[in-house]
Amino acid sequence: MKNVHRHIMRLATVLALTATSNAAFAQSAEYRRGYDEGYAAGQRDARGDRGGPDGPMAWGRVHIEEAEYGARGATCNARRGVRDQLERNRGNIEVNNQLCGDPAPGEQKRLRLVYRCGDSASARVVAREGERLRLNCRR
Repeated sequence: MKNVHRHIMRLATVLALTATSNAAFAQSAEYRRGYDEGYAAGQRDARGDRGGPDGPMAWGRVHIEEAEYGARGATCNARRGVRDQLERNRGNIEVNNQLCGDPAPGEQKRLRLVYRCGDSASARVVAREGERLRLNCRR
């Protein structure tokens, strides 16, 4: 009887270790996928920061140099949100808290944007929360 109990305990231990290793393997595969996606996103952002014509920070030939959203010294960096909206909305930007959050709750915020078209001089534009901007480089 003792041997049967001992074999059952060994079998239970092996099954528990097997289940744990399968969960660890699945978790490491998920971690690896997240790491790979994060690395690829970082590479895309780095190319965009250089302002290359095909980089993700460009819509057509629009290159985002600075994008600051907020009010009275409470601001956030909105470059990523502006870039995402340019790509998703084909050159349009909705000025709202979806750009980078709400840095000044209860305050009317503004987007201060510096952009350029290709090798041209930088242009500056300011838009209030709730407004819509259209950026393009067509002449």
